[in-house]
Amino acid sequence: MKKIIQKLLLLASVMILIPVFQPQTVAAATEPELNAKAAMAFDEKTGQIMYSKNTDEKVAIGSITKIITLYLVTKAIDSGELKETDMLTPTKEQADMTQEAELTNVRLDADKTYSVKNLYSAAWIVSSNSAAMMLAQKVSGNQKSFVRLMRRTLKDWGINDAKIYNVSGLNNDDLYNGMYLGNKDNENKLSVNDIAIIVKHILDEYPEVLKTTSQAKLEFPVDGETKTYNSLNLLLKDQRDYQEGYEFDGLKTGTTKKAGESFVGTLPMDGTRVVTIVMDVTGDESDNDKRFRSTQNLARYVKENYTRTKIMTPGDKVDTKYTPQKDVYMWLPSDFDLGSLKYEKSKNDLGFKTTYNGKTVKLNAINSPNGYIPYTKTEKKIKIKKVATKTTNWWDNVVHFFTNLF
Repeated sequence: MKKIIQKLLLLASVMILIPVFQPQTVAAATEPELNAKAAMAFDEKTGQIMYSKNTDEKVAIGSITKIITLYLVTKAIDSGELKETDMLTPTKEQADMTQEAELTNVRLDADKTYSVKNLYSAAWIVSSNSAAMMLAQKVSGNQKSFVRLMRRTLKDWGINDAKIYNVSGLNNDDLYNGMYLGNKDNENKLSVNDIAIIVKHILDEYPEVLKTTSQAKLEFPVDGETKTYNSLNLLLKDQRDYQEGYEFDGLKTGTTKKAGESFVGTLPMDGTRVVTIVMDVTGDESDNDKRFRSTQNLARYVKENYTRTKIMTPGDKVDTKYTPQKDVYMWLPSDFDLGSLKYEKSKNDLGFKTTYNGKTVKLNAINSPNGYIPYTKTEKKIKIKKVATKTTNWWDNVVHFFTNLF
């Protein structure tokens, strides 16, 4: 009897201790509902990726092309090669394109001039194709030369296999001769990794572009009056798909028959800036909100499954010898073991600064949950060719008048 009681007491003790030694299980984060061919969410400041899908696959990008175009236009304005007050006149072809139902947004007339500032806003806010073409021509003299500048820029950034044929993102078969390189069936294509590199460059160098991309309305001169157009970014405040707590302030839509509907978004989150990319979002053709709904799902996924965590302070030591120069943060899942992080010298221009033997050394976590974008900062100065303004005589003006009369 005594032995039976002892066994029962032992069994009870074991039953009590089982919950203590049972390993903790954490439910895996639910995949966001994106319906996108390729996608990514990353921290714009650090390049850390929180979500990725098919990031190496080359996909048609549509008007996301204009991020590259407008990066170079912004550089030209910043360097003084182009002034916001410069007045430009569209060609007859560029003006005609703004009358076509599938290609139009702001109307341009071949007998009128428009300021660089207005064209720049129109290209960003409502994705005006002709405005982007006019700006590109002003910078490089013609669109073909500007496309070559785009290609050189991407190569400088380590993007060696980009497929860029025109400045607007339209299919080449929608364009007139002189507006593109390559064949009529060519279309601009990049990978999500490529797009991430491009976005980091423009937001690092020219964060002021957000002052333009955050505008929900565009005011543009038409027939001597100012006409108001809604931004194509429906996630902005006061737009149809805006959600409080997700304060998107950019960046660019992309739409063509081949590219489908895509969107590159950006918003402040937890003291930093997050970039979202969704490419070729599928769904009902009449559903004009699907890319924005997918973007919201992606942003919500980051906010609900990751925490921007302080992983070290200047008083800490990394591998007993590297001293962080300031607080270091990472996006980590709730079940991530902070002590498991391992570090190495950065192989690119990402990473946090530390001091070792009086020198600055950049480190990166080699086992962060999803890695980093393949970003390398270029030290090369991209040369913007200054194009002299063409002077016209009275005969040129007569020819121009009758050319555009019919």
